[in-house]
Amino acid sequence: MVNIMVTITDEEMRALAYVAVDPQEWVENFVKNRAAAAMQEIYEAEIARMLADPTITTMPASKEAVIAAANIKSAAERHAEFLANPPVPPDPRV
Repeated sequence: MVNIMVTITDEEMRALAYVAVDPQEWVENFVKNRAAAAMQEIYEAEIARMLADPTITTMPASKEAVIAAANIKSAAERHAEFLANPPVPPDPRV
């Protein structure tokens, strides 16, 4: 398990309390729902990749196992690769 802590100002907390009955619960739900969406995206991509690969004869038995075994790059890694090789070369006139 990983704990993610966020420090906010009193004013930010007051603002969150304005829009959420329980700001702590709202933040936790947001993070868990975003993680669930990312897990589903990874799972679907991995299942499609495995089904398209004729050399794969077995698949993990659960979504969690598929995600744990997936060879994925973090958003930071993908962003660094994009910056290193942008799809359109920079305009030398700029």
